[in-house]
Amino acid sequence: MAGGVAAEGGGGGGEGSTSSEATINAAERYMKEVMETFGDQEEKLVMFREIMNDFRTERTDIAGVVGRVKELFKGHNNLIEGFNFFLPKGYEITVDKHQPPPETLDFIRLVKERDESVYRRFMDVIFRYHREHMDIIKLCREVGALFSEDYPDLFVKFIRFLPPT
Repeated sequence: MAGGVAAEGGGGGGEGSTSSEATINAAERYMKEVMETFGDQEEKLVMFREIMNDFRTERTDIAGVVGRVKELFKGHNNLIEGFNFFLPKGYEITVDKHQPPPETLDFIRLVKERDESVYRRFMDVIFRYHREHMDIIKLCREVGALFSEDYPDLFVKFIRFLPPT
């Protein structure tokens, strides 16, 4: 079920882990990712600590924790899915993969506000990228050609959305 809690299958690394060292390392990596994402938003970090504390002390049931995590990390599917590590075996948070993160929508709006014609051509390139499974180099060339002359700042912002190579 998209965006919900599945009570069957995967999830939960906390109880089914084979090594306590591996568990600690995975938890540390996750916490580092949360800190890097929200390092400049202390209130989010405090809220996350409260959620984790309520979860650990069983003041909140699993459904309550899941709902709070999904709301706190809205738009950060990697963090939402990464939280599965902490859930008991048999529980898993799923997210709707088709919902773009808010930053993506903000970028697309910015392109449209700058130049409607460039926006239409940009969206055409993005749709072709998905439809034709275009390689990332070709995508960069096409978007670079589109933005380079009048909107080099947009190309720099676009590059941030690309997966690491």
